[in-house]
Parts: sequence; C-alpha cells; structure tokens
Amino acid sequence: MSPNKPEKRHGPFKLNRRGVRLFYDIHSWLGILGGMVLFICCFSGTLALFEHELFDWEKPQIRFAATGEMLGFDQLFERAQERLGTDKDMFVMLPNEHMRGLQARVFEDGHVEKIFLDPYTGVVVEGSGGTAFEFLTHLHTDLHLPRPFGRYLVGFLGIFMLMSLISGVMAHPKALQQLFLLRWRPRMRLTLSDLHKQLGIWGLAFGLVMAFTGAVIGLLGLFAPVMVLSAFGGDVGKATEAFSGPNSKPTGTAAEMLSIGSLIDRAEQQHPDFVVQSVFVRHWGDESAEVALNLDREPYRQLTAGETHRVSLVDGTTLHVSAFTERGVGTRLFGAVQPLHYGLFGGLGLKLLYFALGIALSLGIVTGSMIWLERRKPSRTVEPQLKGQYFWLGRLHLGVCLGLVVASALALAAGRFQPSKVEPVFWLSWLALLIIAYGVRNAFAYARVGGFATAAILGAIALGDLMGSTRTETTVQVNLVLMALGLLMASAAALSPKQAPGAKISRPPIVAGDMAESQG
Repeated sequence: MSPNKPEKRHGPFKLNRRGVRLFYDIHSWLGILGGMVLFICCFSGTLALFEHELFDWEKPQIRFAATGEMLGFDQLFERAQERLGTDKDMFVMLPNEHMRGLQARVFEDGHVEKIFLDPYTGVVVEGSGGTAFEFLTHLHTDLHLPRPFGRYLVGFLGIFMLMSLISGVMAHPKALQQLFLLRWRPRMRLTLSDLHKQLGIWGLAFGLVMAFTGAVIGLLGLFAPVMVLSAFGGDVGKATEAFSGPNSKPTGTAAEMLSIGSLIDRAEQQHPDFVVQSVFVRHWGDESAEVALNLDREPYRQLTAGETHRVSLVDGTTLHVSAFTERGVGTRLFGAVQPLHYGLFGGLGLKLLYFALGIALSLGIVTGSMIWLERRKPSRTVEPQLKGQYFWLGRLHLGVCLGLVVASALALAAGRFQPSKVEPVFWLSWLALLIIAYGVRNAFAYARVGGFATAAILGAIALGDLMGSTRTETTVQVNLVLMALGLLMASAAALSPKQAPGAKISRPPIVAGDMAESQG
C-alpha cells in the first residue's frame, strides 16, 4: 500500500483492516471456547419451547376424554387433598388447551409430589415418572448443574453470546453485501464461511433477543437481591412485601374455609379479560389461610405477564395484588422477558418459527467451529504437535453436537414409552456417540448416519403414538411436527457430503474476517 494512500475502511462501521482482524480474532476465540456449551444451551432451548405441547403428548394416561360436565373446582380440590393431605401447601393447575386434567402439586423437603385428576370423574392418576421435556428444559436452564450455579452459568453464557454476535457483525463488514451469497461446495471452507454469515445475518435479531433475555432470566437471582436491597435500604422485609405482599404464617387457630371455586368465579367476573390459570393454597384450615389466584389474559397468548391476587380464605378480602401492568414501563418490559424468550405470547405457529430460528442459531455455532477447525486441519502448515490436538478437538465437537441431537430424539422416545428411562437413555447414548466419534475414519459419513438415525427415531415415535393411544388435537399436532422434522432431517442427511471434498487447490492464507475468500 502506498504510504500516501489512505487505508481502505470496511463496512458500515468504517473499520480498518486491523480493527476487522481484532474483532475477527475475538469472535473466533469466543466461538471456539464456548461454542459447544452454547450449542447445548441453544439446541436444548429449541426443544424446551414446546413444554406445554409435549406435556400432554408424553403422558397418554392424562388424555382425559369428555364424559359429561366437568366437576366443580372444590370437588376436585377435595379429591386432591384426600390423596396429598390437607396439612401441605398445594399448587393446582386448572385444565387448559394443552392439559385436559387438573394437576395438583405439593412441595415438602425439596421433594415434589404430583397427581392428575380427571376433571369429569375425579379419578386420580399418579404423576410418577420423568418426562423428556422437563429433562431437556433443565439442560437449557441450568445444564443439570447444581442450583443456582447452573442457572448463573447459563446467564453468563447469554452475555457471552451477545459478545460473540456483536463481534461477529464487526468482523464481517461485507456480510450485508453478501446477504444472498452461498457458494455450494467449491471448497469446504468457502461454503462454511458463506453459510455461517447467512445464518448469522438472517438470525441476528433473534439471536440478540434470545441472548439478552436469557442473560436476564439466568442472572436475575444473582443481581436482583442487590438491586432490591439497594432500592429499599437493605430492608429485606420491606422489599419482599413490596413485591409479593405481607408474609403470612399459620397461627394454629382453626377457621372455616371459603369455597375456592367461588373465589375463582368472583375474580373472573371482576376481571372479564382474565381467566384463572392456577391457584396456590397456603395454610388450609388456619385463620391465616389464603389462596393466590394466578390470572392471565384470555386468550393466554399475551406478551405482557398476568396478575396474581392473594385472597383470604377466611373472609375473602384481597391481601395483595401483583400486576406487571401497574408498575410502569420498566416493570412491564421486565414482565415480558420470559414470554419473549420462550415464545409464550403466540400459538404453535410462532413456536415453530422460534424453533426454525433456534436451529439456525445452533447451526451458526456449529459452522463457526467448523470454519475454525477447517483452517487448522492436518493438511495445513501447522506445528506437528498441534495436528493431533486439532483432530481431537474436531471429533469432540462432532461427538458433542451430533450426539446431543440423536440423544435428544432418544430421550423423547423414552419419555413417551419408558418415562423412567429418560435420564439413562439420554446420558448413555450421548456418551456412546461421543466415544464413537473418535473412532470413525469418515466424520462426514458419521454425521450422515446420525441424521438418518434421528429422522428414523422421530418418525417411529410419532407413528407409535398415533397408533397406540387416545388422540387429542395437541398430540396430533406434535406427531405431525415430529414426522415433518424427521423428513427434514432425512433430506438434510441425504444432501450432506459423504466425505470431505478432495479437490487439491492452493489455499489462501488465513485473513481476518475471511476477507480473501469474500472477494471471490
């Protein structure tokens, strides 16, 4: 470059070559250091989106058929108390579009006991047995690490992902000019680079929202106490009372209880735009007894969170109302974080869109790692002692990422047909696939087999459910989606290369932001 000629600057941020290289290095190392954990969190999160749909699908014993008029809430609550006891606080989920039965839960010494009741007959069904969606949801929220440290780690991963997305935008200044550019198979690294940039740009807004909301949800328990205490001068009691109302304790004095069903009816009459989704009963039989009525808008698919009304079970007075809509714009936005993160403000169509964008985000993480590894594969001029390290690192990525996909499909199968086997099936299959990844010669053929295997598993469990149990609208939708995903997986596996392209061409040097290749 001529000393008198100004250095060319790239992209909308007008970065010089050194700036682009700096951000490219930051983006690369962020990706390779945290890529596998980010993939685990993102991929499991796409499955956690369907918590409500999979709940009904995984438990055919609670697909209660309408046999007449529903029993009143008080009758069902009495049946639940007969089974679980009246001396325990009880959380009750009312029947809804995804769960036809009434669910009752009690919490004691860190253990949760759960039952379901047929709302038409009052028959009790035990809630024993794990579910795949709960297992995979915990993989997304805390990576199955001890609480609260696992949740905090996932929250920091959200910040990590934000940094990676921002540095990626800065490292590829010409990405917008190549928004529709995808050069297929002229060279593996070139194809991966184009695909990585397409996935990153098209899914950028979604990725930023998911990373930010995930960080807020994950780190809330770490920073909220500090913010609350600073706002209330260190007075824990005052802070707690401001958000959840006064804390009530049993007095030991017995009192006659009001009908919870009548309180539910009264709340829905006073708030015609809301319906009661669940209730939490505390201190039953004591003069301090109360019920928390959790109301949400009708229909449920709203971005703004609902309200909670704490009502005395002795005289029916309202003790406290928690409503995100009445605490200013900031609080309303905070109340929208979880619905926005999990797509709770829309129906199945919105969740499928979230799923597609989540898969694109996961593929973006995988392609980024593949680019980094492709640059350093043994055929390149690298230090001899590093060749083996890059090989082992590549197979680790292959085993972790592909193994998670196949193991998740097997976990869904176990959750539907053998609920008690979800955890061993998942962990053992993932470990086995990871070990096999180190032994296969052809990584591309291994990935193809994994894709076909996943497709076969999804198709088999969908057909098995359709043929072997009572159908509901939700379960039919889930099975159709599983079969569609199976077809997509089979198509992707069929189109993927059987082996690495073997064309021997001169390879350009490693240049920041893949600028040398982007000129092509």
